[in-house]
Amino acid sequence: MKKPLIALALAVSLIGCASSPQQVHLNPQIDVSSRLTKQPAVQLTINDLRPSPSMGTRGGVYGSTNHITADRNLSDSLRPAAIKALNELGARVDASSPFPIALSLDIEKVSYQVDQNSSLPIQITLDAAIRASASKEGKSFSGRYESSKMHKFIKAPSEQRNEEIINEILSDTLNRVFNDPRLLTFMEQ
Repeated sequence: MKKPLIALALAVSLIGCASSPQQVHLNPQIDVSSRLTKQPAVQLTINDLRPSPSMGTRGGVYGSTNHITADRNLSDSLRPAAIKALNELGARVDASSPFPIALSLDIEKVSYQVDQNSSLPIQITLDAAIRASASKEGKSFSGRYESSKMHKFIKAPSEQRNEEIINEILSDTLNRVFNDPRLLTFMEQ
């Protein structure tokens, strides 16, 4: 009687180590803290420069196959938040103008790393990096914005929880972009 119970307990514990791939819905939130006095026209481009659509893996016994990816193209996922932030700043996105500001957001990094050397708590480090480049009438601006955060969990986070923490790191990074006084000053010129 004890052997079947031990075998069942072992099987259940191994199932807990296996993690499935996850697709998360990205919907970062950007809070702008100022408003442009002019209402510049902005042509927005968002490029995903990451080498892979995977943000990382969830770790566990199937660590090489349980990737976390966005449920759609990352550029398309971030575009609505960026447009909303620009509108709140007072910019006119994709409006026709003889001299629009060309603003490019290059997503260089969105990573999800599980510390394979720790047991409990599970340590997950999230990193994001976005380069913003703006140009107008021969002048240019470029800035790189990074965010990093470590989370600790007693058990592997659910898809919903991973969605929350990935949106949080993207929100932090995009907030750095759209609240950078250097970028805002350039847009006012």
